[in-house]
Amino acid sequence: NPSIRHNMKRALLQYATLTTLFLNSPSCTVSAFVPSLLPSSSLPLKSSVQMSTNEEEGGSMTASPQESSSDKQKSNQILMEIDDGKRDLPSWYYEEYQEERFDDLEEDDDPSAIDPETLGKWDETDLEGRLEYEFDPAKGDDDPNILNPKFEHVSTVPVDEEGVELMYDPIFGRSNPIDERTIINPQDSYVIDNETRDDAIVTPTFHEDDIEIQYNADVKAFRKSLRIVDTYVDPYLNMEVPRHKAKWYGYPEKVNYPNKPELENRFTKPEDKTDFTKLTVYQARKKAIELARAKNNEWLPKGKSVEFHNARTEIFKEKGLTVGSLQAGPVDDKVRDKIQSVLDILGSSAKLLEISQGTVFRFHYHGLIKNKRGMAAWTETLIRDCGVECTGVVFETGWRKRDPYYDGGDKWFGPY
Repeated sequence: NPSIRHNMKRALLQYATLTTLFLNSPSCTVSAFVPSLLPSSSLPLKSSVQMSTNEEEGGSMTASPQESSSDKQKSNQILMEIDDGKRDLPSWYYEEYQEERFDDLEEDDDPSAIDPETLGKWDETDLEGRLEYEFDPAKGDDDPNILNPKFEHVSTVPVDEEGVELMYDPIFGRSNPIDERTIINPQDSYVIDNETRDDAIVTPTFHEDDIEIQYNADVKAFRKSLRIVDTYVDPYLNMEVPRHKAKWYGYPEKVNYPNKPELENRFTKPEDKTDFTKLTVYQARKKAIELARAKNNEWLPKGKSVEFHNARTEIFKEKGLTVGSLQAGPVDDKVRDKIQSVLDILGSSAKLLEISQGTVFRFHYHGLIKNKRGMAAWTETLIRDCGVECTGVVFETGWRKRDPYYDGGDKWFGPY
């Protein structure tokens, strides 16, 4: 508590002042001021010290110094001079007591200093201003990350001999401090910049017709034409860092998706849309899974799913291939007769579509999707056991990618 410390300081000052007065007074001794520390034989005369005996407490003796009016007046005068700063004090005073003078602290003129009296007191003015990173372009705020067209920035990032960006790490990404936000032609000081300078208030360096003026202008223009990035060595990174860069403020974190109309980006008529409120929990979940897995659900236009699959198989038509489709191709009867035993084993689970280049066999597979790869590998082994060269077996299933009757008992399967 500052008030308690201040009172203690004043008490110590009074103690020091009175001690000095008694030591300098010829009619008083130290034993008169602190009689409990000295034997009774060294006590002063009764005229300067009053002695009293308390018989009830065992006859103990107490002594109290009697301060004269002149000494009291002198001590008050000393204390007033100390408070006003008019008295020259010894060096030990500044070492012992100067740190406790809280009431004599100089006022801080720093405008950014925190005033302890205002801590914890909030009002509406604290919400008026925003920090530099508190902006939202979606609400119409200006984007501070946009490069200022007034300055010229680095257009190409430095690369090494192999064309890879310098200091690029495949795990951590780009780490070169010289990037597209580095400024090549920074603004000069407002004293010499052409937009802000005022020759009327600045002492000219040269006379009006001095030839050095044009020469210096040519040197400055040539130096700027070199487009050299001004850098310095960072003491912590121990590498060259550009001195002028466009500050990156980042963007506000997206905490939720923007609100959109219910039928935006959809092509379903309002009277044909799915009303989930009339479905049970089980039906709503099944319908949601159906819409999520299908490629022709109610927010896609008619024929979009067919276009999607045709685009995936368009390359086969351009190259004249039947791979990826269920179209039949040429089949060599001699080879077919050799592998007839294999076709009998496969039965209705696979139908031969084409024998390409005499060694690649295409089948229309009707079995379970989960057994597709294993069946293809087994068929390849059976064909080789028949003495026929086989370099590959392709099982075609068209758009079928799932086994609807084995997916949790759900009989629905979408038009993939």
